[in-house]
Amino acid sequence: MTLGHAKRTANRDKRREREELNPDNEVLKDKKLIKDEVKRRLVSGVQSTTLEYDSLFNYEKASLNKNADLLSLLFERMFFYRLNERLSGLACDHTFRLSEQILTQMQFNRGKINEILEVFKKNGGHCDCEVIYNVESQLIGK
Repeated sequence: MTLGHAKRTANRDKRREREELNPDNEVLKDKKLIKDEVKRRLVSGVQSTTLEYDSLFNYEKASLNKNADLLSLLFERMFFYRLNERLSGLACDHTFRLSEQILTQMQFNRGKINEILEVFKKNGGHCDCEVIYNVESQLIGK
């Protein structure tokens, strides 16, 4: 068995365990429906169904951050998902260009955007890629 096959098998087993723990939460598999759900949450903040991404959030870990409420809101509204999506395939230009675009899409005003960027900086996110590596990592995993 190759290493890649073993990882895929382990990941599949983990997904099954998560699904067994929450059988009432139907997880979307269709890419178009996932895209629609991300857009709905990003713009209006309304969650209509569960995504696999939702299971990554760790409430205990997030609660350790003094900005937990704001960061949790951004996670729920799919900010980090969207930023990661936009960064994939691009080299980071070490600015907040993509973050600002997404926050504007989320209909935050300039004052709130500046406040959010300051929170990112306090948590080690000094550009778009560091927001993913340093800030999002404080909200997900074990």
